Amino acid sequence: MDKQSIPVLSVGNILGEETLGITLFRHSVKGRNEFEQPHKHDFYMVFFVEKGSGVHNVDFTQYNVADYQVYFIRPGQVHNWSLDVDTTGFQLMLSTEVVTVFSNLGQFPFFGQNVPSCLSLTKKEFLEFRNHLHEIEIVLADTDILIKEIVLLRLHLLLKLLQKDYLVQFPEHDSSTKPEKIIKNFTAFIDEYFNHESSVNFYADKLNITPNYLNILSQKYLKMPAGDVIKERTILEAKRLLTSTDLSIKEIAYQLGFNDNGYFTKVFKKYAGKTPGDFKESYNFYHPYP
Repeated sequence: MDKQSIPVLSVGNILGEETLGITLFRHSVKGRNEFEQPHKHDFYMVFFVEKGSGVHNVDFTQYNVADYQVYFIRPGQVHNWSLDVDTTGFQLMLSTEVVTVFSNLGQFPFFGQNVPSCLSLTKKEFLEFRNHLHEIEIVLADTDILIKEIVLLRLHLLLKLLQKDYLVQFPEHDSSTKPEKIIKNFTAFIDEYFNHESSVNFYADKLNITPNYLNILSQKYLKMPAGDVIKERTILEAKRLLTSTDLSIKEIAYQLGFNDNGYFTKVFKKYAGKTPGDFKESYNFYHPYP
């Protein structure tokens, strides 16, 4: 295993077979309960837990797995889990192309940046989603073009119903108003450019607003200045690399756009509360590679 980078897994890596855009299976049939190696995906995943326990780690947030939960993982997030052997539910894997088509009809808040990854449902709510999944499962393998279009429509309905429940539980992540759309675009741009752009002016230019207005919106919606949001995203990536690769601190600093290793250490400590070396030594969130 190459530990110079965090593994990025495809559907084929996980299942041993390639699928086209939409993959749905029962966790008890094809799922893995022990996925201790921290990794990223090149696809989106929605994990419906009907029954289960254990832990699921998503970008340094640990969730206690319980019945009637839904987890959302987007490409680039680092995650792993250790689940009870009796865990049941569904795994839905979607290609970026499929989600892009859907996103053109409206953004999904649960696939955004800096949002909760776990939605808790009542038994009744979960069973309604299970019925939708059963309907998709029945026709998914059909090769008829019209049936494939019906699958896409059912899938889009499923995601929109999830969005409705997600915004009831997390109303602060509703991006339906213009300022919140700006913030949504801001965090998306950060995810794209943080490796080599740390200037608030750069992101304000991309958004066609002034740096001052961007700071005002950032303070209101993200509860911190825009510069801190950018730095926090950089430090998140540093944490990922420190805990999931064998890259040296100097190599990580350079990869993240810091030419001065001392300055990188200073910034890291400000946002993480520890030096990079102390963080790497003390952090036992992830299990080591076998």
